[in-house]
Amino acid sequence: MIIDIIGAGSLGLLLAGRLISGGAVLRIWCRSEEQSRALTEHGLTISYEDGTASLTVGGGSFSAGTVKEYTQQQLTDPGDVTLITVKQKVLHQDLPEILRPLRGLNLTMIGFQNGCGHLELLQELLPASSIWAAVTTEAAKRKTLTEVIHAGKGEICIGKNSRSLDGTKLNEQNSWPAAVISFIDALITAGFDASLSKEVDTIIYRKLMINALINPLTAVWRVRNGELLDSPGRMQLMKELYTEAARIYEACGIPAGPQLWDAAQEVCRATSGNISSMLADVLAARETEIRWINGSIVEMGRRQEIDAPLHRWICGLVEGMTVREG
Repeated sequence: MIIDIIGAGSLGLLLAGRLISGGAVLRIWCRSEEQSRALTEHGLTISYEDGTASLTVGGGSFSAGTVKEYTQQQLTDPGDVTLITVKQKVLHQDLPEILRPLRGLNLTMIGFQNGCGHLELLQELLPASSIWAAVTTEAAKRKTLTEVIHAGKGEICIGKNSRSLDGTKLNEQNSWPAAVISFIDALITAGFDASLSKEVDTIIYRKLMINALINPLTAVWRVRNGELLDSPGRMQLMKELYTEAARIYEACGIPAGPQLWDAAQEVCRATSGNISSMLADVLAARETEIRWINGSIVEMGRRQEIDAPLHRWICGLVEGMTVREG
């Protein structure tokens, strides 16, 4: 099968390198010509923090181009599945122009974004396409334009987000689309722990809650994930964010019992040495994904006529940290 990946950041490069090594045919679509040239000339390298030998795939074993070229490629020679691994800001601001000409095509698209809002946007832009959600706990850090560090092994779960999309019911195993099944097989062949799930809604909102508790606080205090558990003051604010979000979840019919609070603490422990993506964005003076994480919880509350002052406050605080002075 032909797999297209839009976004050659940390996750995109990790997926690409492993899938290529597993025998998949890959086309990588980058935001810059500089990166597409570098990948073509030098190939792609995955290194490991645990000392595992690096994996390098040569530039001749895949194709790389700019994302602007993706549209014409799909019109003339469409792939079997497209993975979208860019961050929410890029998807919302840059990809609509790229994807609109494909409105009439029946493509299979899988979004790997954190937070909420991206699946609805993709379905609006591509009403004839099959849109899928992917949730992953794989940890990666891009080192250069062509090298990514695999910082921690996780899982990849793919399914339909029936709360926000077309509500497609997949009651039988043989009703899963062939392209999605083949992609899962390619992930497993590449060494990923990947699965299809009819409960992807639960996984999406579980990850949203955990991200909303950990990411903004690490960004504000500029600490690693595990350091949130080091003081009663940090734990208290984290718990207050959880309590406010849990009330909104329950109003929306989304299970949010004490196990989600326990899960957030466990993630802090399991990734204690990690720098969250939001903290990395703040340190690099980049716009964060706060509006699609905590902002999503604020919006969920608004729809239920429940105020979320703490999540609204943390959104404003983090957004203000990356404002560029004119």
